[in-house]
Amino acid sequence: LKILLVIYLAAYLADRASMRLLSFPLLLPTLALTGMALMLLIVQRDLGTASIFISIFTAMIFFATGKRRILVSAVFLLSLTLLLGYYFIDIIHIRVMGWLNPWNDPTETSYQIVQSLLAVANGGTIGRGLGIGSPLLVPVAISDFIYAAIAEETGLIGALGLIALIWVIIARGLIASLRATDRFKRYLAAGIVIYIGVQSLLIIGGNMRLLPLTGVT
Repeated sequence: LKILLVIYLAAYLADRASMRLLSFPLLLPTLALTGMALMLLIVQRDLGTASIFISIFTAMIFFATGKRRILVSAVFLLSLTLLLGYYFIDIIHIRVMGWLNPWNDPTETSYQIVQSLLAVANGGTIGRGLGIGSPLLVPVAISDFIYAAIAEETGLIGALGLIALIWVIIARGLIASLRATDRFKRYLAAGIVIYIGVQSLLIIGGNMRLLPLTGVT
């Protein structure tokens, strides 16, 4: 669904490149489609993927218009949503509390993040070694917490290597976007690497307690 959203937005924005994209009638189809996808994700309580959808939508509208106020508005709306969710949605409240102080409840609501931090610390500088250590003590280590497992087995060196690899992929994708022969390919390449970058940021940030845990697989 995330890739389909990127393809749709790239095609839609490329077809209307010469028009005034910030006008509401032109943005309405993209808002409607993104809104329907967000409602589906909210009903499923998949808040991490919903955050990725909002980021993809915002970034691609910014690429097409060049208006920085698009980015400022998105940051404001996400912050407002997080604040409201903290007071009115139980899962967001639990995750924010676990982010602020996971040691208050290390065996229940904050169990995942505490185990993730212990696994990363256990890896040290060079890691425990491939297949050595206990990364599977972290719940969902093969998916949501894959970064913690990698950090335990390969250490700081492997974790920084992984981040460098992600950076290279994103940089190459943006270069491909700048060299593209038409607007559709330009927006498509940029949208895909933004998706990869935002998802990586949410996963790594959540595993390291730099961001609230979002549960992105």
